Amino acid sequence: MTFSWFEPPFRPEPPHSNQAYGICFTAAGMIVLGASGAPGQRHLNLLGGGVERGETLEDCLVREVMEEGCARVVENRYIGCQRVDDPGHPTGPWRYYQARFWARVELLPWDPQYEIDQRHLVRPEDFLHALSWGSAPSAAIILAEGLKAEAERGPG
Repeated sequence: MTFSWFEPPFRPEPPHSNQAYGICFTAAGMIVLGASGAPGQRHLNLLGGGVERGETLEDCLVREVMEEGCARVVENRYIGCQRVDDPGHPTGPWRYYQARFWARVELLPWDPQYEIDQRHLVRPEDFLHALSWGSAPSAAIILAEGLKAEAERGPG
């Protein structure tokens, strides 16, 4: 399986892009991650998930951030996507895209109802270490693009 990063303006829409995940910042500059998995096998990930029928990428992001992070998306911006090429997929070679966004979020009371059972706030400098797949090249790109969007947006 291989992953390739694509910057805007390239933007595949559903059904070619089957996910929308966000690097979500609070007004205080913390990044929100969701935790799931059994004890000893827990992993931290961006908030987001699969695009449902009839949803735009932004609709998916807003819904998933609310469901998984108990957070309201105040503002968002598409920052790029990664293409996944899976030549060994059981049904034959498979290619799809995963959209990535920067988002400013407002945290709501924690009331988990889906697969994410903990919400973690991490400082940007701790993001790559905290993220379960933080050593992947796309993680550093997402962080850099998220920080750039956050700086352009400004505080509050």
